[in-house]
Amino acid sequence: MLQINSGDVQAAPFPHVVKPGILTESFFNDLRADFPSSSTFSDQSAAHGAVGSRTGSGFDIYRGDSAFTALTERSAAWREFANYINSEAFADKFREVFADHLDDIGLRIKMDQSHVDPRYVEPREVLSETATFGDKVVLGLNAALDPFRKPRKVGLFTRLDIHKSTGGYAKPAHCDRPNRLCSLIIYFTDAEAIGMEGGDLLIFGHKEPKAIADYPRHPRPSEVVQVAQLRPQANLGVFFPCQNNSYHGVTPVLSKGLERDFLYINISGRSRSIWAAR
Repeated sequence: MLQINSGDVQAAPFPHVVKPGILTESFFNDLRADFPSSSTFSDQSAAHGAVGSRTGSGFDIYRGDSAFTALTERSAAWREFANYINSEAFADKFREVFADHLDDIGLRIKMDQSHVDPRYVEPREVLSETATFGDKVVLGLNAALDPFRKPRKVGLFTRLDIHKSTGGYAKPAHCDRPNRLCSLIIYFTDAEAIGMEGGDLLIFGHKEPKAIADYPRHPRPSEVVQVAQLRPQANLGVFFPCQNNSYHGVTPVLSKGLERDFLYINISGRSRSIWAAR
């Protein structure tokens, strides 16, 4: 379903794919035609507030929400896409695309023995904008114990999160949560066409080369340098492993009254962290 292969991978500053037309045009248009309305997101925000919200406004629809169920029941395209993402086929696409890098990015699980459980739904209540105290404790323990651990199999699960961000949305340089195996962003908004100011995806590299286990997952701004800036385009996909140095961010959305529609998709491990640390 995803129109990408291993030849699309850019190795630096971390393995990633930037792919216009990541879905076939016809299928993307079907998804776009049924993208949830602003009123649907407003209802979501009223029901859940900002709990687990990546946009900060609560304009997020997650698997497990009634709005997500209603969308997949009424739209054949969204039902097909949701079933694909929540399957081993999506994990196989990750394995295929990043096959040449899986031994070098600090992954601490056995990918060939770790499989997607489509029944598991990660609740929005566990999501937080920054590392929690528990996350920091586990990362510290990982740093102490990692030299003695061997890669292991873990249960995997997926997320397909539907977002609408408006004025003020921004993200500093960061890595996704340490239990995330990979992230896929797909844009539904063409920023140039609608005259949106801001909302660009930034890719960063660390200024100091390190062993992969030594990179901090939450770098200080002074430690990283911007290496790419991507304007949202309809059907543009960005796909990457969530290794320790997969630093990315978003410039502030400065335009008022304009909507930045996108998907945040990932595969995750049923573990606090699946990455090497020291």
